[in-house]
Amino acid sequence: MEFIHLRSADGATAKISPLGAHVCSWIPAQGSEQLFLSQKTEFKEGVAIRGGIPVIFPQFAGLGSLPKHGFARTTLWQADTPFLQNDGTAVVEFHLKENIARLTIWPYVFQATLRVQVLARQLQVTLTVQNTGDTAFQFTSALHTYLAVNDVSQTRLHGLQDCLYRDSLLAQDHCAEHAAYLQIHGETDRIYCNVPDLLTLEQAHQRLEIRQPGFSDAVVWNPGPDAAVRLPDFEFGGEQKMLCVEAAAISHPIHLAPGAQWSGSQHLQCVLLP
Repeated sequence: MEFIHLRSADGATAKISPLGAHVCSWIPAQGSEQLFLSQKTEFKEGVAIRGGIPVIFPQFAGLGSLPKHGFARTTLWQADTPFLQNDGTAVVEFHLKENIARLTIWPYVFQATLRVQVLARQLQVTLTVQNTGDTAFQFTSALHTYLAVNDVSQTRLHGLQDCLYRDSLLAQDHCAEHAAYLQIHGETDRIYCNVPDLLTLEQAHQRLEIRQPGFSDAVVWNPGPDAAVRLPDFEFGGEQKMLCVEAAAISHPIHLAPGAQWSGSQHLQCVLLP
């Protein structure tokens, strides 16, 4: 599998696969890898990459008639030529639209663009969807980001206190988050609704600031050890090294009239702690 490599003027890098327009690596300037990628993942068309930032479109999980998480993450996207902006930001865009095969399972005409930008200690990923047909449609979506951590049990996710969430493991809606921060101690699968502007993933050596304009929900997922061993593409012990904090539009599906357009982004900024 070939990759598109980004390098900003200050040395920040990202590596993106055209398969799914999938960001597989992000290393901030003078920093370390921030995304988890399973060593057992496969890189072939039709198979989802395990880790990085999968693009979920036009259906989240099994919430509809399409294959799980839709078709965008297992499809080859068309890549433009990467370029540097005047401020040194490295940028690349990927494009996906309908074809005969996709129309048979999702009968709508669309244009999707994923824009990836890196500079200094920041990564910005923006998904834009345009209805280019004459029929309105709706969709759910997510940037299914696998964040790399040293030890998930020692990691704290701040910003979700007082939010309502769906516990997907228990199939319970309208659960309330009372804790000042979230720590992971086993399998976790939650959809938090109407999240605040800033979430912070804190470790001993750094904090990662997470913003997601355009996305109202955040999914927090870790398979835990028991479920992880049932995932054939998940490396042994990998659940201790990752936490998914996903920018998502699930509880309120996006409706697009003919000619309308929507965009959602996830902005990540790494801050080293003294």
